[in-house]
Amino acid sequence: MKQPIQLAIKILICFVLITSVSSAEYIEQVEEITAGNFFGYGARQMAMGGAGIMAIDGAALFYNPANLARIPRIEFNFGLSNQKYTNKSSVRPIRREVDYSGAVPRDSTLSPRFGGYLPALNSAENSKTNTRINSAILTIPYPTYRGSMVVSVGMTKGVSFDRLFRLNHIDTSAAGDIIALGNEFQSGALTQWGAGIGIDLSPRIAFGGALYLYTGKHNYNWEYALDSLDVLSYQAEDLIVDTYLGYNLKMGLSIRLNYALALGIAVETPLTLNVEEEYNGYEIINNALFSYSDYTEYEVKKPFVLSGGISAQFNNTSLMADFDYTDWSQLEYGDNPNMEIYNDNIKSYYIDVVRFRLGGEYVFPELGLSARAGYFSDPLPIKNSFVNNNRNGFTFGLGILVDQVMTIDVAFVHGSYERNSDFFYSEMYDESNPDDIIYLGDHNLIVDEEISYNRLFLTAAYRF
Repeated sequence: MKQPIQLAIKILICFVLITSVSSAEYIEQVEEITAGNFFGYGARQMAMGGAGIMAIDGAALFYNPANLARIPRIEFNFGLSNQKYTNKSSVRPIRREVDYSGAVPRDSTLSPRFGGYLPALNSAENSKTNTRINSAILTIPYPTYRGSMVVSVGMTKGVSFDRLFRLNHIDTSAAGDIIALGNEFQSGALTQWGAGIGIDLSPRIAFGGALYLYTGKHNYNWEYALDSLDVLSYQAEDLIVDTYLGYNLKMGLSIRLNYALALGIAVETPLTLNVEEEYNGYEIINNALFSYSDYTEYEVKKPFVLSGGISAQFNNTSLMADFDYTDWSQLEYGDNPNMEIYNDNIKSYYIDVVRFRLGGEYVFPELGLSARAGYFSDPLPIKNSFVNNNRNGFTFGLGILVDQVMTIDVAFVHGSYERNSDFFYSEMYDESNPDDIIYLGDHNLIVDEEISYNRLFLTAAYRF
């Protein structure tokens, strides 16, 4: 009689599995889509690994507004971006040995963080491509008797929500095969609108500040299906739309040490995003349809960001290096008790990270051509136990000067990382006979993801 019971419990486990994986990108409802998610802007900066703290063009409005003071002419800057995002996923079910004696069970296989590894049993691959406006910035110097004062307004899409994930899971250990299939699609972006000013405090020191407004939408779609021969047929779909609104400030300094060297520092104040969330979904269980809908509001509070950079100029060669420090464990939800209950989990899941970018540029004056290359390290802001290979990549690009008034810049960015997601389930018991409770053990699932992306940036700037 135990075999039908085990089959029923196995179906229940997979049922819980599929509904839980509907939040696969939000591990145990902890992971926040806006955290540590920098897309990039400015083709010149992105071609040099994303180093922009000491770059002098319109994108300084968002990297370091102090460098706006170094721009001598009216400039309009417009950029496009293209991304191809690829996700290869594999599933490793982790189970404890069944022990009917009531003794504490032993792990039959262990996840990588505990020293063991179970080969991937199921795998899937998916990719998507999108093209969008990346930036548009107008910079205007204001006439002064001494020094410089430059104002700037513009927008950029520095945060992208484009993601995808596919789950294939087949369990043949039960009396009947259990097949689980899922597809996740995420899209949207966070648009950063800015207005800033840069002024000279002295011949070598400039100060700048900018006010930013954030707007955007995040569209989340999860479709999944479960089938176990004729025992259970389950289909479901979740549609979630998050609408964002928030603002913050950035202040920066730019210091010229000498002709060759310059330093920059910038501080971005905490950002509070107001989120309006609409949810619609349905389930079909053995041909019975159940529909759901909901609406809620909450806040996402992002922490301070401290940035610094250095640039060196040697004849026709320029070198730049940047860093950003953020303590993501200070991220928290607010203005909604149902969301605030996850703040303790956030503090134990997120960590502080330092993003590092390094790049170089060589100018061929006789050709009006610039060649650029760079490297970046952008660690995932989550515990190392969930990271198989951290996020990093390389960049390269070209710049062309046209008629001394127009520049056209192009950049290619390749990045990749590997991570895993754990799903834990409670002990399962057969309580049909209270005098004979059977321990069936924990059922864990690990999803390994190999994620890579190729991004193209094209920026044109006209100087009046």
